Formats: sequence, C-alpha cells, structure tokens
Amino acid sequence: VVIVVGGGGLIVDGGRVMIARRHASNIAEGAARAGVATATPMSGFVPSTARAAALQYAVRAGIDPSDVVIVVAPDHVSVTITERRSTVFLILGGRSTVTVRATGIARLAFSP
Repeated sequence: VVIVVGGGGLIVDGGRVMIARRHASNIAEGAARAGVATATPMSGFVPSTARAAALQYAVRAGIDPSDVVIVVAPDHVSVTITERRSTVFLILGGRSTVTVRATGIARLAFSP
C-alpha cells in the first residue's frame, strides 16, 4: 500500500509540478516578449513602458503581481514568475504546496 501511495504521489504531484513549471514558463516568456514589443525604431525602448506591458501580460494571464519579477535592461526584458500549486499526495508527508519559478527573457532586436 505504501508503495502504491508513493507511486501515485510521484505521478500526480510530479505531474502537477511539471504543469505548473510549463505554465509559469509560458507566461514568463510571453510577458518578456510583450515588454520588448513596446519598442520601435522610431520611439526607442522605454523601460517603464516595457515593464508595464510585461506586468499587464502576466496579470491578464492570472498571475498575482507580487509573484512577478521584471528586470528591464537596455537590450532585453527578463520576467520571473513564481507559481504555487497545492499537492494531493504530498500533503500526507506534510507538504501542502509546491512552488516553482520560471524565467523568460526576450532580447531587443531591430531589423532594417
């Protein structure tokens, strides 16, 4: 019974962690791209506009603003998303949630 419950926990909770990591990664990458997309060859790259666009993207995707870290550099935007998921079987071992983080980076590039 212990082996079956342990195997079930590994499959179910491990799957939940993988799904959370992929979800956080997709949102982080999309938010970084949204930040970089605010730049144009005419207006240039405005860090405050890039930061606002990245945060807005993450919030629209359902991420709490406190779980978003945005770093705007002169040539790229980096977004880190923290996501928490409740556990199903690991709660028996005293762990009620798992936390994953994912970072997405988009580089600024203009082509003539």
